[in-house]
Amino acid sequence: MGAWGIKALESDEGLDLVAAIEDLLPRDTLDLGELMAKFGEDDFLYDGTVLALAELYIEFLENGSLDYDHEEEERALTQVRAFTADRAALGALLEHLNVIWTDIEGDCEGDLAELWRESSSWDEWRAHVQQLIAKLEARLAKER
Repeated sequence: MGAWGIKALESDEGLDLVAAIEDLLPRDTLDLGELMAKFGEDDFLYDGTVLALAELYIEFLENGSLDYDHEEEERALTQVRAFTADRAALGALLEHLNVIWTDIEGDCEGDLAELWRESSSWDEWRAHVQQLIAKLEARLAKER
């Protein structure tokens, strides 16, 4: 696994997602539902992508920006000024995360959970996934 931390964005796959999003730029607004639909069409919406999208969305909510530079300034995520998400998109993302959590708490039959179970960072990764779920649940509750 090409990872240097417990976050999905701290991995080769996470950087692939950032590059794929940058390919959609220049835009100053990202929409979670559009991203999920796009990556679902491209068969790119797998567990690592779901976690990375959650991390990006939460990072933007908490910081008001995304701190990912790119050699071409017009393709840098730092130019994003808004990251929108409707209830349906948040619900779909949360549903994906809950499937990952069910796998974590169960037999770890999914590739990602199985890889992490075998790592020394298993407990930290589990806590990170649980935190993402809690933050999205809190955001959905605010949207009511």
